Amino acid sequence: METIYYAIFFAHPSTEPPFAVELGAANKIFTLSDCLHIPDSIERIKAFCKTNEAQLDANFTLLYPIYMDAMDSDYEGTMHHIAWLIKEAADKNAWKFNRTGGFTGNSVATFLPK
Repeated sequence: METIYYAIFFAHPSTEPPFAVELGAANKIFTLSDCLHIPDSIERIKAFCKTNEAQLDANFTLLYPIYMDAMDSDYEGTMHHIAWLIKEAADKNAWKFNRTGGFTGNSVATFLPK
C-alpha cells in the first residue's frame, strides 16, 4: 500500500483553472491533472487513495507554493486567498497545511520521511 505524504497545489494566482495537484509518496509522484477548484482537488485526492488503495500519512500535508512573481503584484491577494482556501480544506479534513518556496526554506522533500 502506497503512503501519500503531501499534496502540492500548482494553482498559480495569475492563471485560471484547471491546475494540477501532485501527490508525493516516498519514491513516487502522482499527478492529478485538470483540477477545477480546491473542493474538486480534495475529492480527487480522496478518490485517488480509494481507487489506488493508497493511504494518507498521519502527517499528510496540503502544500501551496509561495509564488514570488506574484508578490507585490495584482496577483498577491489572489495567492493569499487560494492559500486560505487550501488551509480551510486541510482544517476541515484534520490534515496539515504549509507553504513551500519563497523564504520558507521548505520544499516538497521537507514533507517526506527522513
